[in-house]
Amino acid sequence: MTEPLQVSVIGAILATGFAGAMAALLLWMLRVPRPVSIEVARAVHSVGAVRTIFVPILEEYYSERAVELASRLGQVQKAKILLGYIVEVPRTLGLGVPLPKVEEAGRRALEQARQIVDMHNLEAQTEIIRTREAGEGISRVARDHDVDLIVLGISPDTGFVEGSTARVAESLFRHAPCEVIIDRLAETSIGAAAPPAPAAGPVPPAEAGSPGHVAAAADDAGQRRR
Repeated sequence: MTEPLQVSVIGAILATGFAGAMAALLLWMLRVPRPVSIEVARAVHSVGAVRTIFVPILEEYYSERAVELASRLGQVQKAKILLGYIVEVPRTLGLGVPLPKVEEAGRRALEQARQIVDMHNLEAQTEIIRTREAGEGISRVARDHDVDLIVLGISPDTGFVEGSTARVAESLFRHAPCEVIIDRLAETSIGAAAPPAPAAGPVPPAEAGSPGHVAAAADDAGQRRR
């Protein structure tokens, strides 16, 4: 005579849980993806193919917002973020003339931008870019580094009719070898107003409307000559 089968409550619970997990796994494996159009698939693939994003540093606060935007755009595909501090050297000076104050300001700006990229666990590459015209220099660097996307941050006060930053944006629209995103906040956007600069800040102020630090460069060189 066989003994009656003993059923353990714990065993029954474990068996039921295992059976449920296996059923869920099978359903997931047999699930048919929702069909999408060719246009939608192409759009998704094009964004995922962005591997190198270039953020030119012109106006520090708004450029830092552009760095944050670029980092989020590159998060999924682990894109490399190229950070370039743009220095427009006047034609009255040699392109390689030493500009210690401007270069020190650039190093500080690039370090702050790198901190943002590090928060997203992405690779960052920094560079101080000397050029005669900011737009031309940005396009040149984008070609040299095989950049897939440029993200340019500008202030809400910048219009597209006049002003140096507007001319940079227009130059990129015409000559950039890759996709360009202009991040221009509305006046009512959160964070639209840049925080006030420290009273005794060491960064040499650039001339109003000069995104490439022309005045700072000229002033720096003039002090060296004196």
